[in-house]
Amino acid sequence: MVARRALVVDPMQSYGQSEDPPLGHSIGAVQVRPAPVGRVTDWTFRPQGSDPIRWDWSLGPPDVHGLVPIRNPRSTEKSRHIPVQAHCFVTGTTLKLESGLEYDLLLMLERDPTAAWFVPQPARLGVRLPNGRRTIHTPDLLLLDTAGRVTIWNVRSEERQDEKFRIQSDATAAACREVGWDYKVFPGHSRAKKFNLRWLAAYRHDRPWYEAARPELVEMCAEGATTNDVIEADRGSGHLVSAMWHYAWRGDLIVDLDHWIGRRAPIAWANGQSDG
Repeated sequence: MVARRALVVDPMQSYGQSEDPPLGHSIGAVQVRPAPVGRVTDWTFRPQGSDPIRWDWSLGPPDVHGLVPIRNPRSTEKSRHIPVQAHCFVTGTTLKLESGLEYDLLLMLERDPTAAWFVPQPARLGVRLPNGRRTIHTPDLLLLDTAGRVTIWNVRSEERQDEKFRIQSDATAAACREVGWDYKVFPGHSRAKKFNLRWLAAYRHDRPWYEAARPELVEMCAEGATTNDVIEADRGSGHLVSAMWHYAWRGDLIVDLDHWIGRRAPIAWANGQSDG
């Protein structure tokens, strides 16, 4: 159900009147109403074909299928990260992400069969800091699942989760709880898992021979198998090996992704388990 929409904020006409700064202007150039410290004061979304909107949650949540990124990732000589344009298997579109770490998060979430929609840089949040100043924070990714639940994700490696990030993260988590959304932080994978997932991503799409290869893989796994057993049984045709990687991507076939996958790597059929 598409919620009623809040009023569009015209950055030029509202300058000096709205508590949200016009795009391209300093946040110190406008007055903001007092808010509890460490709290989100406002959410701004950009519906497709519209200017950014200061959202009125009394009207219900926005239609996340109709949201577009609040900003486009850009890279300069001083940037820490290089933007990524990634094809999304779930949405069937190209998503513009701000870093390789966001791409790792996307690949992890794409393996979840309940993932239904993604929006990178989905909102701009006004945050009241403990020192009384106001700043803005843009979360990295919005996930909508098949049950209609929304999760807002931030990515930040463990070593870069400083005090400023923790304040913004705690405020975002509290704001998400208030509107019935979830919030999570992705710190990244081990080096092995990062590259294993990127390898398996090449086998995301289904192929006609995968279903036919499934019973043979299940039988081999029941007897105790390694990746080399599958390679030997394939006899160079490629159908069984590619099916193994496809089912490993889906999580039906279990292989340890946190270590290098060699020929002696054990494999097993999931039977309700998950390799993460």
